[in-house]
Amino acid sequence: MTQSDLILDIQNELTFAKALPYSIPEQEIIRIITIAERYFYDNWRHAIEPRYLLIPLEIFKNPLFLKERAIQMPDCVQFVHQVREAKGGTMFGTIDQDFADNKFIGSEIFLTPFIGESIMYRTILFSFLDLTKSMTIDTLAYDFNKNTHKITIMGRTPATVVVAQVAKKIDAEYLYEDELFQRYVRARCKVKLGELLTTFDYNLPGGIKTNFATLVTKAEAELAAVEAMMKSENTGDFLYLINF
Repeated sequence: MTQSDLILDIQNELTFAKALPYSIPEQEIIRIITIAERYFYDNWRHAIEPRYLLIPLEIFKNPLFLKERAIQMPDCVQFVHQVREAKGGTMFGTIDQDFADNKFIGSEIFLTPFIGESIMYRTILFSFLDLTKSMTIDTLAYDFNKNTHKITIMGRTPATVVVAQVAKKIDAEYLYEDELFQRYVRARCKVKLGELLTTFDYNLPGGIKTNFATLVTKAEAELAAVEAMMKSENTGDFLYLINF
């Protein structure tokens, strides 16, 4: 669905398919749609997609990066979840990571019982893993500003290629197809229409007076229902995997 199609749908909703002689200006509808896009990209899980962004090593040797330690990200990047160096091999020098260290650490952590002397053994094991992690760490401290779309690398300068786990905005035409987005924008436009028409007290031809309070009340209830549904679906997964 294009923005023009969405605007036409909203206008038909406000006027009951042109049965009523009032609406809000098209420019105001576009402004409401733009604000709604920002809100959904920030708060709706189906408005973004997971992606991996490869940052070449040459970027970190650029004089501009060495001066500001910031990288300009594409405008489509909404969030950055993780930044790490793309290292091969493992801390034990093996080729296949799944062959040695991951299985070794996983078996020791998840199969060791919490009874008797095993608790002390597990405490010592965790201390060993913390020390090992400090020697083999590949994650990078960073700060991402979603307004400037710049990611600032904190601490050390990467020595290899870097991979950023990001959340990418879906194209606007797909967001316009979302049922919740359409309901949200229609409700916002109805509230704005109610504010516009209640600014002046007048009657329609024939002495008919429209009950705009009912229009606004129903629109606000629709907004609350959409926001509640968004919150109910924006929940974390039941199973969390911890990367040691």
